[in-house]
Amino acid sequence: MLNFSVKTISFLFLVFFCQVVYAQEKTTAFNIVSEIKIIGNKTTKDHIILRELPFKVGDTINAENLTEIIERSRSNLFITSLFNFVTIETAYFHDTFLSFYITVEERWYWWPLPIFEIQETNFNTWWLDKDMDRVNYGMYIAKENFRGRKERLTFKLQGGYTEKVGFKYSVPYVNKNQTQGVDLTFSYSRNREINYNTFDNKRLFYKNENGYVKKQINASFSYVLRPKLYNSHSFQLAYTSVDLVDSILFFNPEFLVSNKTASDFFSSTYYLKRDKRNNKAYPTQGYFYDFQLTQNGLGILDKEINNSYLKIGYRKFIKLFHKTYWAGLVKGKMSFSEVPYGLLGGLGYQNQLVRGYEYYVVNGRHFGLFKTQMRYGLIENKVFKIKPLPFDKFNKVPVSIYLGAYFDAGYVSENKTTKNSNFLNDDWLYGGGASIDFVSYYDMVFRLEYSINRLKEQGLFIHFIAPL
Repeated sequence: MLNFSVKTISFLFLVFFCQVVYAQEKTTAFNIVSEIKIIGNKTTKDHIILRELPFKVGDTINAENLTEIIERSRSNLFITSLFNFVTIETAYFHDTFLSFYITVEERWYWWPLPIFEIQETNFNTWWLDKDMDRVNYGMYIAKENFRGRKERLTFKLQGGYTEKVGFKYSVPYVNKNQTQGVDLTFSYSRNREINYNTFDNKRLFYKNENGYVKKQINASFSYVLRPKLYNSHSFQLAYTSVDLVDSILFFNPEFLVSNKTASDFFSSTYYLKRDKRNNKAYPTQGYFYDFQLTQNGLGILDKEINNSYLKIGYRKFIKLFHKTYWAGLVKGKMSFSEVPYGLLGGLGYQNQLVRGYEYYVVNGRHFGLFKTQMRYGLIENKVFKIKPLPFDKFNKVPVSIYLGAYFDAGYVSENKTTKNSNFLNDDWLYGGGASIDFVSYYDMVFRLEYSINRLKEQGLFIHFIAPL
């Protein structure tokens, strides 16, 4: 029989423990980031790119997480909308020290473009009549990545349905730590036609060929706080001035408040977002959620304007298996008081709709929206070289094509200003169908969808923005 003393057992336990620790150290490799080299950024400052990386020089990275960190870094840089292509490579010059080489191909940042814009809830509504009076035209000048610091400066001079002049200046970072920014906006617009109400979930209009029925001034200042990579907070103070012709009171005395044809008021908004998508224009992996609280009327100027609302949304994008993806969206709005028609929102506008109901608007104080879609990547990120074009920023065209099937649902409560006049309010909306989506550079998306709704209406619809 073997006899073990306490000292012997203790010694054997110590040897065993040391072997376990040694084995763990051998299987778990850690690297120290010794260098980050950025290549190809002729305009963008290095610190703008470094701000988007989830690591810095001197950080320790677990080798098992290296692939995930590289992919996350690429996604962060794409979401800035500064680059067409991003490549991240690593090199080891020692068993412990790791170097990153980040190669970027910058976008074209000057955009003096003519404006041809359809003034409708979506393209499909306009296509019914192809009314050229519902088109905006003019000149739009934008300087993206101004001064190489991700700043954005835009000017707009527009005629047509909505005559408008305006500018916006966005400065993402105003402090050394790159955590604080500001946005300034101003616009003046006027229209000869105005949407004054809805009936049977169709918009009603009043038009005056001899004068302007609505003039509006909008100005805002926003303070943006982005302490880390993925969360940002925005605090906005806005000013709105609306001037209407007296005839509007005949059609809708509640367009503003108390039979008024003019109003000046301030608004305040707090906006929070968390963005961990792999792409902003057409994401396939990650998630995004946002929260907005707005108060219209601050007890200054027009004190009769006093309403507030809360909006919240969540989007999730999952890669199920090879080339197959699932995406879902939940979004809602709740108003805390009655809302005049001129400030009322709802479903049916641009991408905030239940697919299959493109020809309707469903306005109301509260709404809920649910979207889900399965996608298959028929072609993913295939790059075509256009040899006749000598410009590097345009002659390489990435193309992706996705086949999809989707189902949407929504609900909008009735508002007192449209009570009992819209049959889609206070009832569930359902729609679904099949789609083919084309995605390319400069955030270009083209969607062709065949939808059927709860009313058994069906049709082919076109959109120019990601479905969710």
